[in-house]
Amino acid sequence: MRYRNEKKYIINEHTAAILRARASAVMKPDENGGSYIVNNLYLDDRYDSFYNSKQLGRFARDKFRIRFYNGDESFIRLERKHKDGNLAYKDTMTISKEQYQMVKSGDLGFILKEEALLWQTLAMIYRLKGLRPTASFAYKREAFVYQAGDVRFTFDSPPFCAEDEMPFQYEPLSATYGKEEYNLLLEVKYTNFLPEIIKRLLNGLPLAQTEMSKYSVVRERGVLPYGKI
Repeated sequence: MRYRNEKKYIINEHTAAILRARASAVMKPDENGGSYIVNNLYLDDRYDSFYNSKQLGRFARDKFRIRFYNGDESFIRLERKHKDGNLAYKDTMTISKEQYQMVKSGDLGFILKEEALLWQTLAMIYRLKGLRPTASFAYKREAFVYQAGDVRFTFDSPPFCAEDEMPFQYEPLSATYGKEEYNLLLEVKYTNFLPEIIKRLLNGLPLAQTEMSKYSVVRERGVLPYGKI
């Protein structure tokens, strides 16, 4: 288990352009080539415990999601993300396309027979509180990395919704958070420390720190909701 610091900022396109230029001078695109679409399927129980833990501002909280990239279902991951304030860690494992499709359809009985720890964790939730897919959405991401401090910058667009039968036909969702309409969400992630050279990249920029969650933004607007148990 390795905790990482995570800080989020709402930024506009002008600020993003300045920061991209600065980051390009000292950072590299991430291992996925720097620019791609992140596809997500989030899970919750019948009481919306994970969604509500964010809404209630709880210090310690979890979320469970399935994630793949650029609509490519040949490599899919199941993730549990745990947060304690601004510190976070992830447990992750690869799953099959068939498992993903069963979860997506709400056919979750198979997880009771799975042996992997993440599946067992979900099986316990399934038994005690029910479990269902609650939101399917995607967003565009641009990512830069810096080796010292294991630093990562990500620029995320507002979430998009995608119809199941036309997975590449994205329809933009107008996203707001509080009174702020946001163009991009900047996430700054690092393991132990933020190097001085990276701190200087952020100097003088209008960064509005936020605790927003893309999952919460989507749930609040009912994007592709799934039925209650």
